[in-house]
Amino acid sequence: MSPRTKEQNEEIRKQRSQEILQAAIVVYAEKGYAASEIGEIAERAGLARGLVYHYFKNKQALFQQLYTYMMDRTEQFAKSHFGQAGSAFDLFNGYARMVCKQVLEEPAVSHFYMRISMDVPYLFPAESFSPFEWVKSFMQPMELAIVRGISEQTIRPGNASLMAMQFWGAVSQGMNYLEKRQQELVAQEALESEVLEQLEMILEQVIESALAVIKPS
Repeated sequence: MSPRTKEQNEEIRKQRSQEILQAAIVVYAEKGYAASEIGEIAERAGLARGLVYHYFKNKQALFQQLYTYMMDRTEQFAKSHFGQAGSAFDLFNGYARMVCKQVLEEPAVSHFYMRISMDVPYLFPAESFSPFEWVKSFMQPMELAIVRGISEQTIRPGNASLMAMQFWGAVSQGMNYLEKRQQELVAQEALESEVLEQLEMILEQVIESALAVIKPS
């Protein structure tokens, strides 16, 4: 058998890193940063504990990369979505729907985003990291879409920066409520059909509430 090429080794390295990061999301969503252990992450990824240390020197380094990966993914998705052609209002409608549905379809990923801000101080020294810079960059595509929407009269007039923050705040709070309500319904052992019906109703209410921030009179 021929030895693997440099490119093949790099591809395997990327794949293994992704497997570890995906497993870390699940473990983190269940336990948070302090209680997450490398051994359990390795088990979830189907890898030996020692192999995880081959890619990440410790738990902090693993979660630093996970945070960066997830935040970059979120930022790039916002840029791609709000950079599309079409009605700006429709873009906000579609965005709110997609990210809120993530609560139901990818609960571990959704829970990661909801709790990671509390653990950022454990991941990065305060003097070397500012989440505010990330928020500013993340919000920019929304602000630009709002400016465009105002000019095309599909979004009400107003301060684009403030409206973007209000929209995202409404979506974030709605996602939190949606997750809590889902947990309550499951704990009550409600019928699956009843759970889905109620969650769909709440989903529509969350979207409507978020869009009310930008909807023209």
